[in-house]
Amino acid sequence: MAVTTYTAVGNREDLSDLITNIAPTETPLYSMFGKTTAKSTYHEWLEDDLNLPGVNAKVEGADFTIDTPTNRVRKGNYTQIFSKGYGVSRTQEKVLKAGIKSELAYQMAKAMKEIARDVEYAIINNTAASAGSATTARQMGGVQAFVSTNVLANAGTPRPLTETLLNDGLQQAWQTGGNPDVVVVNGTNKRTISGFTAGLTKEIAAKDKRLIASVDVYESDFGLVRVIANRWMPADKVFILEKGRWKVAYLDPFHQEELSKVGDRKERVVVGELTLEGRAEKANAIITDIG
Repeated sequence: MAVTTYTAVGNREDLSDLITNIAPTETPLYSMFGKTTAKSTYHEWLEDDLNLPGVNAKVEGADFTIDTPTNRVRKGNYTQIFSKGYGVSRTQEKVLKAGIKSELAYQMAKAMKEIARDVEYAIINNTAASAGSATTARQMGGVQAFVSTNVLANAGTPRPLTETLLNDGLQQAWQTGGNPDVVVVNGTNKRTISGFTAGLTKEIAAKDKRLIASVDVYESDFGLVRVIANRWMPADKVFILEKGRWKVAYLDPFHQEELSKVGDRKERVVVGELTLEGRAEKANAIITDIG
């Protein structure tokens, strides 16, 4: 009787040397916003504005007048601590593994990606800042905590995202001094915008120096805006942003800490502390009650 794979003993297993992870890792806003430094757990900055324009005609030979300037406004946000811990036994680090050489290095890379997603989620979904306490974590305010002037709401009643509504938001941000250049939506609203026909939705090639990659843009009466589908965006909201007005301020950049050894394993944590700096909130808009 011939030996077959059903009866043979000792055949090597066929295990691919590739690890597949389909979890999304894109963090558009966290990656797009500028970076700066925070010096305290309550990070502050100043905003200024110009007086409204008006008739400016003086009589020849008249005395000069002194105008009252606008006052600078002090804004601030609390820093938030983000961390991800992981542990690997001594034996697991030593054994031969498929797809990776070091379990520690692999778990660290995963932790960094997970933290980046957590920061992106906070930027989008944190609606208020909190000072915290000895028993409650500090929490930074996200985009929704800052944009207050141009909020296009519908009293809690769901309404469809239309081209007119999108342009209303772009116009409000523009009229209050902004030059919005990014629209952030979830997948469903991205498809809705792609179906708009009055303002052309087009694609700019990577060779065009205005953009670093091939992205969808919408041509409005107030300029071209990038339309970004973000996996963590609420389905009932649309962000209209001027990306240059936002910065991520690091009090403590992300780094790896090795914990004290307490057993036959190595435990480490990736930790950092940061906040969101929202400058000139009037340059942005949020459309709510989409449904």
